[in-house]
Amino acid sequence: HMAGRTAAADAASEDEPARVPAVAGSAGQRARRRRIVVAAQELLEEREYDRIQMRDVADRAGVALGTLYRYFPSKEQLFANVLLEWSTSFQQSVRRRRGSAATPAARLVAVLRSAARAFERHPNFFRLIVVLEGAAVPEVTDPFQAYAAGFQRVLAEALDGVDAGDAAVIATMSAALLSAELRKWSHGTASMRAVYEQLERSVELVFGSPRDAGGAPGGVSGRPRS
Repeated sequence: HMAGRTAAADAASEDEPARVPAVAGSAGQRARRRRIVVAAQELLEEREYDRIQMRDVADRAGVALGTLYRYFPSKEQLFANVLLEWSTSFQQSVRRRRGSAATPAARLVAVLRSAARAFERHPNFFRLIVVLEGAAVPEVTDPFQAYAAGFQRVLAEALDGVDAGDAAVIATMSAALLSAELRKWSHGTASMRAVYEQLERSVELVFGSPRDAGGAPGGVSGRPRS
């Protein structure tokens, strides 16, 4: 019975394996679950994932530690849901900032720059992504994949007017490049300006022609594209 847990039992639960989370069925349960997610998100704004304890989240949310574990049996599961929740406003912001650019290339650049700026303002969320990428349990991978799929949709929307198959490939390539460049920035080996330049150059290559060794425009075969 959760109400009968001792402080020692709650402390020990920090190392308990993941269990099936409680279903937030009633309005009160949904509100409590929401309060937990919001508290965890606030803490992630303040400090890195590795410096947050589950007890910190419980205290911020105003719930018992045992109650927190009923809703989110593991820290990774909780923060995967935090990422998914945060991504809703993140994607809305990215969509707004792409503006009314006239071409798919210009819209894609706007989306990628906006995404990079968002992670520059919220670096702990990008570092969380790096942590969650290594997860292997559905309770973590499902919300993480939902986040990733949502961002892929934002990229694909920017490519309206491009063949759907090509747009899917371009969106995948762009997301991968963004992640790779942000990792360099996160590790301190690249500036955000360099990230922007690489993103813009990648879009130029996709929609234009790569330069030859002498710097002149040309196709992959060495011939200008028609």
